[in-house]
Amino acid sequence: MVRRARTLLVLLLLLVCPRAAWAQRVLVVRPPSRDATLFEAFGRLCAELQLQSFEVVVLGGSARSPGAAELEQEAQQSEAFAAVALRRDGSGTAAEVCIVDRVTGKTTTRRLLIDPSSDGPMLLAVRAVDLLRASLLELGSGEAPARDVLGVEARPPAPEVLRFSREPPRFDVRAGGLVLFTPPVGGGVGVQVGAHYRLDERLRLGLLLGGPLFGAEFRAEGGAARVRQELALLRAGWNLGQAAAGRHWEWGPLLGVGAYHLQATGEVELPLVGRSEELFSFAADAGLSVQYFFHPSVSLGVELTCLALLPRPVIAVEDERSAPLIAQALGTLSLGAAF
Repeated sequence: MVRRARTLLVLLLLLVCPRAAWAQRVLVVRPPSRDATLFEAFGRLCAELQLQSFEVVVLGGSARSPGAAELEQEAQQSEAFAAVALRRDGSGTAAEVCIVDRVTGKTTTRRLLIDPSSDGPMLLAVRAVDLLRASLLELGSGEAPARDVLGVEARPPAPEVLRFSREPPRFDVRAGGLVLFTPPVGGGVGVQVGAHYRLDERLRLGLLLGGPLFGAEFRAEGGAARVRQELALLRAGWNLGQAAAGRHWEWGPLLGVGAYHLQATGEVELPLVGRSEELFSFAADAGLSVQYFFHPSVSLGVELTCLALLPRPVIAVEDERSAPLIAQALGTLSLGAAF
């Protein structure tokens, strides 16, 4: 009941949200509401397509799901470049996803097992979007379909359709905040910028620049030493999540190596005189990265790692010395844009 109410809310938002008259259209067949899994997958599919800036045209009111020829005819009448139908197969444990692609003239039907978990509808919707994207890959920019292919649009694909058919962006730039916590001196806070490049669906290589970080200090009886920190790390990350169109999660382990800079400035009472010293150290970190893509090109990311230094800095105020800065907790929160 909760899943059906959530899906109805998604559909209501799709109906009340304004649509651009020039948006490219996709026809989606509405399954029977008594099939809660397919009905929720249908709502999520419509939301995913709207996230791609497509106008969704809903075909419903019939007790049966249309066949491929009828679906193609409905897409032509609706001036949609593609049509998608979800229906349950005879076994009841799988769904048939029918894609009518009027850009290339292909009709594709795939049988997919329905995940029995609560994520089943979402996974089914994502797979349907991926199948549509894969079907469109046949044509490149500026190409028109062959003249002997029936049922296709005569003009070349629209730019929006071509952007959708391309593979996900590979280059990602990020900016946000960084916190570096070290037990002897407390936490330092500052800004960070970074970028990474996706070598494939799983592996990415990147760069993180953080600092200057302020707020950390070492206190002693004779005064205090204020600490300023900067760091630069080359990183490699492995994605264990499922890359997909629209909203999705990417998460996985993270490893990095680079350089760390510390500058300590003494603030002491007379007759002592404060000094400023600095040190560069080799740095290595390991931890976890999590990113949520609420748009195919925009994401919110969190990284939590443990940073180790060599040599290990020690801060002194008069005769008091801090413990060596062996390991530090590093956390970042950033907004990313992919292209």
